[in-house]
Amino acid sequence: MKHRLLIPLMIAVVLSSCVHDSPFRTEQYFQAMGREGEFVLTVNTRSWNILEGVLPAAVLERTDRLSVALESDGGIYGGAEGNFGYAGVNAVLDWSPDFRLVDGDLRYFQSRSVSLEAAVPRSGILLFSSSSYPQAYAATISDRAMYIDDALALEMSGHDGAVYAAKPSSIPDAGIAIPDETARKIDRLMLLFDEEDSRIRITGLIDMDSESSARTLSTLFRNELLKSIRQRGEKPDFSVLSGYFTCKGDTVYIDYPEMDRSAVEAMVKASTGGF
Repeated sequence: MKHRLLIPLMIAVVLSSCVHDSPFRTEQYFQAMGREGEFVLTVNTRSWNILEGVLPAAVLERTDRLSVALESDGGIYGGAEGNFGYAGVNAVLDWSPDFRLVDGDLRYFQSRSVSLEAAVPRSGILLFSSSSYPQAYAATISDRAMYIDDALALEMSGHDGAVYAAKPSSIPDAGIAIPDETARKIDRLMLLFDEEDSRIRITGLIDMDSESSARTLSTLFRNELLKSIRQRGEKPDFSVLSGYFTCKGDTVYIDYPEMDRSAVEAMVKASTGGF
């Protein structure tokens, strides 16, 4: 399911001369995401340009971090943290013919052309949802509950990008087809991405429901990687490959230094609902 969610927000970045920062200083905004079945993506847009072509340039240049939760039904919600003024953005949304004001206990704006509800609830964060802005506001602003613990959140925020999921029903495509039956055996995953010279290093862990499931997933990863190497006409170095995916109990640890950028871009687009 694809949403051109943030295209209308190109008109909403005419801000005042004031510079605004994220209001989340002692915790990460995205810690309130990650309910069972959600797939969370967070990107440090100042260090990683993976969102070029996904976000409108006018929004991206104001954003320090984008965090998005992809729900099991294909809906998305999240926030762009950065230079977004409360008065400036909301005023422009109010004036725009593409948006209508929804005025009640909570004021926000609903696009007339795409599935998008958005507003700046406080300076420094642009909140959006494909279905229910009030629910996104309650979940991540007013009634925050932490689903990603402090240690994991700190680790995630220290890399170019990260994904997190607890008991996902499926995994967005990243070039490796993980059967839904296998995905449903995942208790928790955290993957970390860092790019250098157009090659992406992926590290992290995947907690499975059993040691047997962990071995199965590790074997799946190795087989897919071997297939890719052989398709390129290269000879696999099994001593090196053995270190990319390792099992310890019911956890698969990943340390893969050369993931193709196009595969990561495909996963980013899938996990952001195809903005």
